[in-house]
Amino acid sequence: MNIQHRYVLVLLLLLPLCLSAAPREIEWLELMPEAESEAWLNDQSSIDHSGFFMPEPFQSFKTIPELDGQQVRIPGFVVPIETNAEGELTEFFLVPYFGACIHLPPPPANQIIYGRLNEPMPMINIWDAYWMEGQLNIEQIENETAASAYTMDVSILELY
Repeated sequence: MNIQHRYVLVLLLLLPLCLSAAPREIEWLELMPEAESEAWLNDQSSIDHSGFFMPEPFQSFKTIPELDGQQVRIPGFVVPIETNAEGELTEFFLVPYFGACIHLPPPPANQIIYGRLNEPMPMINIWDAYWMEGQLNIEQIENETAASAYTMDVSILELY
């Protein structure tokens, strides 16, 4: 085997490693089955934001099994949940739009991701959008703020 063939062979062997290292950029509606996303979007069109009528929230924990364990990147807004003794952010919800866990009704659980930072970071500005990147997992988390059907081991949280 000549030297050119060896280089080609090495490149072919390394190519899958290079391709698998880049996270897949996803959109929020990819986190829920298609029929549910259509139902949720239709449900959103009837929301009354006047404060006089509180509709039943649309809730779903149905997930996309193929996303479990995948390295992904998704934009959203941070809702802080946990900090360490120094006041640094350690855990949070990532939601698809600003105010999602403040205004009623909240997004369904499969439209909220519970993020766990690999390294704590200084508290962020909740009015800014962020890219979140890491391993997405199918795991239910519920607390007094919201419920999520996904979690992420977050390696990168950066301004959008």
